[in-house]
Amino acid sequence: MVSPYLTFNGNCKDALEFYKNVFQSEVKMTLPYGDYIPDGIIEPPENLSQWIVHAVMEICGTTFWFADEVQPVTQGNMVKLTAVVPTAKEAQVYFDLLKEGGIITLPPTKTFYSAFHAAVTDKYGVGWNIVAEEAPGQ
Repeated sequence: MVSPYLTFNGNCKDALEFYKNVFQSEVKMTLPYGDYIPDGIIEPPENLSQWIVHAVMEICGTTFWFADEVQPVTQGNMVKLTAVVPTAKEAQVYFDLLKEGGIITLPPTKTFYSAFHAAVTDKYGVGWNIVAEEAPGQ
C-alpha cells in the first residue's frame, strides 16, 4: 500500500477541514504533537503542541496521511508518498533502495507507533516515508 502524505506549516487542522468539506469525507484519526518534539529540533514553534503530528482521511477511496512539519514546507515538497509494509526488515530493504542517490530526511527510527519509520527524498526528487506495520518491541 502507498498512501499520499500531505504536509503543512502549522495549518494542517485548517487543511483537514477544507478537504473534509470538499470531498465530504471524515477525518478518521488525528493526533496533535502535544509534548512530542522531534529529534534535532532546536527551536520548536511556539504553538507546536497544537499542531498535527498525524491524521488520516479517506478521499475518493484512497487513504491520505496529513501532518504539520516542523521543518519548513514550501511549494513542491508538500506531498510525500508513504509506503506501509508489514515488517521493519521489509521497510529497511525499501529504504536502502530508495536512498541510493537520494537524501535521507529521517534516518530509520523506532517510534511509538512503528518498529521502523524513515524518510528519504529519492534521486528523482520524490519524498517517501517508509513505515512498518510492525509495532515497536515485536
